[in-house]
Amino acid sequence: MKTVLLTTSALALAFTGMAGTGMAQEAGADEGGATQLEAIVVTTPLRRESSLARSTSSVTVVSEEEIRRSAASDLASLLKSYPGVTVTSNGGMGADSSVSLRGATAAQTLVLVNGVRAGSATAGTVNLSAIPLASIERIEIAKGGHSAQYGADAIGGIINIVTRQGGVCADGRTSCGTAIVGVLHPWGGYVSGNVQGRSADGTDYAFGAQMLGTEGYDFTLPATFGHETDKDGFRLGSFNASLSKDFDWGRIYADGLYARGRNQYDRQPANEADTANASGRISARIDHSDSWSSTVEVMGALDNASNFGRGTRGDDFDTLRYGILASTQRTFETGEAKHILAGGVEAYRDSVDSSSISGVAYAATKRDLAAVFGQYSFEYRGLTFDSGLRFDHNEQFGGATTYNIGASYELTPDLVARTSYATGFRAPTFNDLYYPDPYLSGNPDLRPETSRSYEMGLKWQATADTGLDMAVYHMRVEDQINWAPVDPADPLGAWHPDNVEKVQVTGFEATLTHRFSEAWSGNLGLDIREPLNKSPGSHGRYVAYGDRFKGMAGLTYTPMEGLDLSATVLYGGARYADAANTIRLPHYITADFTALYALDARSRLKLSVANILDEQYQTKQGYRAPGRSVDFSFTRSF
Repeated sequence: MKTVLLTTSALALAFTGMAGTGMAQEAGADEGGATQLEAIVVTTPLRRESSLARSTSSVTVVSEEEIRRSAASDLASLLKSYPGVTVTSNGGMGADSSVSLRGATAAQTLVLVNGVRAGSATAGTVNLSAIPLASIERIEIAKGGHSAQYGADAIGGIINIVTRQGGVCADGRTSCGTAIVGVLHPWGGYVSGNVQGRSADGTDYAFGAQMLGTEGYDFTLPATFGHETDKDGFRLGSFNASLSKDFDWGRIYADGLYARGRNQYDRQPANEADTANASGRISARIDHSDSWSSTVEVMGALDNASNFGRGTRGDDFDTLRYGILASTQRTFETGEAKHILAGGVEAYRDSVDSSSISGVAYAATKRDLAAVFGQYSFEYRGLTFDSGLRFDHNEQFGGATTYNIGASYELTPDLVARTSYATGFRAPTFNDLYYPDPYLSGNPDLRPETSRSYEMGLKWQATADTGLDMAVYHMRVEDQINWAPVDPADPLGAWHPDNVEKVQVTGFEATLTHRFSEAWSGNLGLDIREPLNKSPGSHGRYVAYGDRFKGMAGLTYTPMEGLDLSATVLYGGARYADAANTIRLPHYITADFTALYALDARSRLKLSVANILDEQYQTKQGYRAPGRSVDFSFTRSF
């Protein structure tokens, strides 16, 4: 009865409104009554500035305002509420969490911080806990294959997290800042501060620092291997910075994020880890003319983890990635047509410095990667056409060529249709190739995974207050790497990876937004997916941990000036935790609430309650998802 009631409530909310799903579109009407979309610019899909309204692939923008209204206390909790996004977590704040797009694996989803690869070279995934919400200005989620622009790992799509970039403040001042202090339950707290502005010589700057700590809760169920009855706490300190300056000849800019944390978990023999994560870049853009520019970026990222506990020392993993990107872009016109040519080269090195309890080192500790790419885009009246071609060379597995084509067309000023086709690949990680544990040994003969995907979508701004974005898509992955027991009859024995899986994902996504009045607005999200394992002998079973259905609804109400109230409901369908589809994780429903109250022009209180009904559920077998949690904070602007 509880499930039926909540599901009915979610549908009611959906059709009576909800706020800001990330379509990131403001609309108005001209004198003739036609809706005019605000020109939202994104950089992620094509690795250059492009119009969101005329994008040839599905893109969601999560704004700073959406983050502020959310009841989420960390990045993993924020991302799970968007169509096409799957988050799997081994507990609450600080726990290992992975994010993936459209049924791809976490390693097949490329996560960037300010355009810089942030993933570990050993595991191939990103430490989401090391990216605090207080440092984020916006998030761009580009779904579908984008290997032709970014190379390896962008099979399912790209999540680009943009930290605060600075510049003149929203109210026109040349300097401003915010300070936030808050308390969390399970008991903990946080404090953060950010400043931004423009100096007298025209330098834009932004600096921020955050500290967070929580005692957490018992992440694991009693039957989980390594279970302990203690609480699993988490501490994190981070710093973000951005500097940029425009010149007559171009622009110089730099940004970065650094975080150190300690998290507790249940496992043998170690049960704590110290982590350090960083990413950054220093870049210069040279404007040869009004229509031609070139960019050089030097970038780097590290992902370190040192495990310990119970008087023993566990595995240490230190990975470092550094490289350079050089690109050029030229725009020209022929009649009413606009042409954009872009190309460049990219090179970087991955390296691993690790030690393990087994005492065995990786067979290889570094690898060099290089790529050359080109893009051509064409715009003519209501038609936009994009294409890309890229060749990557990895010294460990050789070369891979990928390409993509896409088009969008304005059927009417308010209705845009789009379609795209892309190939992609994922390079095996150091763990896939060389993991040194005798019971979890890598396979140096692995081939890269390859993919083909396409989508068709519509973006409709029906009125100034109502917008709809929807897409159908299909993706097929060949040679997917699967870790399995060497002896199928002995699952507790040694494991080994092989290129054995073929995966097929077909899905539908939709996001609807509507503003009923100045006080009420709402949205609805729908994510339907069929992630099938098409490998020989699998008989079309569902992919382990593959989402099959997710629905989101919410409502925002502003009853008076200075007070904003919002509620969201998320339904997650049942999914399987194993390839044989014998272990089923039940469906779940969570409800969140947020209240924002402005004490004055510069002071604000926030009260949010996540998972109000204290739903008990799992996104990873054996690990409890967070129950009811409360966040109360005070923000002061200056």
